[in-house]
Amino acid sequence: MEIESRKVKLEKLRKFWRFHLDKWADSGLLQSEYCRQHNLIYHRFVYWKARHKNKNLPVTLVQLPTEAITARQSVIKLNLPRGCQVEIPDDFSEDTLKRILATLQEL
Repeated sequence: MEIESRKVKLEKLRKFWRFHLDKWADSGLLQSEYCRQHNLIYHRFVYWKARHKNKNLPVTLVQLPTEAITARQSVIKLNLPRGCQVEIPDDFSEDTLKRILATLQEL
């Protein structure tokens, strides 16, 4: 009988647990229930689940057009009583601001 190397044994274990993790994910069962139904040791299931978590996830890089990146405008924020807040951008209209402030004073 041929003696398996550690690497081969580990690969068999990975395949075994990957199979069960995929089946469990599709089953809709609780982990403990899946383990009970398939005669798996629960703490080993949790160990292999943690080991496989986030592995082999596809990574996609997306190039953004330069127009999508804009400089942030400066904003003045006025915090008013009763939780009100007024944000005033750099390019505000003075007349509009005067009317807003006059209206707020009347309240």
